[in-house]
Amino acid sequence: MTLLLGTIALLATCAWLAGVIWFLRFFRAPAVEVPGRVTLLLAVTGRTDGLPPLFAALARQTLQPRRMLVAVETESDPALAQVRELEHLLPFPVEVVVAGLDDTRSQKATNMIAALARVDVDDDALVLLDADILPQEHWLSWLATPALNGAADVVTGYRWHALDGAGPARHVVAWLDRSLALGPRFLASGLVWGGSVAIARDALARMDLATALARTFSTDGAISRRARALGLRVLTRRAVLLPTPPEGGDREAIAFKTRQLQIVHVYVPSLWVWLGVALHGEALVVPLAVLGVVGDGLALGFVAAVGAVGVARAVLHDRVTRAVGIREGVAARAAQVALGALAPLTAPAVVALFWTSARTRVIRWRHIDYEVLGPEEVRVLRRRVPGDAA
Repeated sequence: MTLLLGTIALLATCAWLAGVIWFLRFFRAPAVEVPGRVTLLLAVTGRTDGLPPLFAALARQTLQPRRMLVAVETESDPALAQVRELEHLLPFPVEVVVAGLDDTRSQKATNMIAALARVDVDDDALVLLDADILPQEHWLSWLATPALNGAADVVTGYRWHALDGAGPARHVVAWLDRSLALGPRFLASGLVWGGSVAIARDALARMDLATALARTFSTDGAISRRARALGLRVLTRRAVLLPTPPEGGDREAIAFKTRQLQIVHVYVPSLWVWLGVALHGEALVVPLAVLGVVGDGLALGFVAAVGAVGVARAVLHDRVTRAVGIREGVAARAAQVALGALAPLTAPAVVALFWTSARTRVIRWRHIDYEVLGPEEVRVLRRRVPGDAA
């Protein structure tokens, strides 16, 4: 029994390690960057600390956007005033769209639908982005180039958590999310992350996103489903790994990851199951630790091996962190190494986080509670003032 449990746990954690090694082996700056007319689309609500640095980062892009469409909820949305305060930082025009309310889809989908009506034939590509990213200066060029030169129809990246000042729960969330960012691509093939996605002009016309988003909770899930249905070429560009600074405390971090996993559960249930299998396999280190405490030397050996692989993962994660332009302090780096070493504590914490997403009927996203019965069965249950998390 010890041998079986130990083999499964070690294989599971080694699979995550292999993902990091594979990523670093092929991580390099794209050799080709092409010009083009790109419009950005940002759906945002409430005031956010991340918006000023985001605007500053967008101003430094090597590929200057044609314009940015910013979609807000209502005239009274605090995001509207903040955008007006910051738009002077940008060397390209900002067009604000007031979307209004709709109770049959997520507010982000409503915002995006309103902004999509402004896209025109002068756009070679449309780039969707989230407000919590801090893109590097080559981000837009690297992301949009395959959509501009015909190499792909849809191009996506992924976030990479920056952890200076983060609490313990956010470190656990980042441990899981960093592993997912570098995990086996076949599990997430064809999926897009809406925080950074470029869509070529012809593909955008074929996708009819306004219709695809009309009854959805997750814009990412709806875009992924539409791209798969049309047989579009979806490219996950490994070089486009975006720094995402922490915003909010541990409670917000757990709510964020719970929602992300709930979305996977609703829109890609097979991926949710595979993820659960992998995480539970690694969590077998817990009974091994118990066996080791009562005198099973082989079990202790497996626990030590899983912890050593975890430390290696943390060290390589740090290499990725530096490669994408984040310089974390000693405390943040040491915390990730500790999470890797303390597998009997980390693995069950991650599994517990995973199980928070088992129930998907009610999902909270910022100031709104939604009932989600399926990918296209959504209704608003409760609205609060934008920016109010109570």
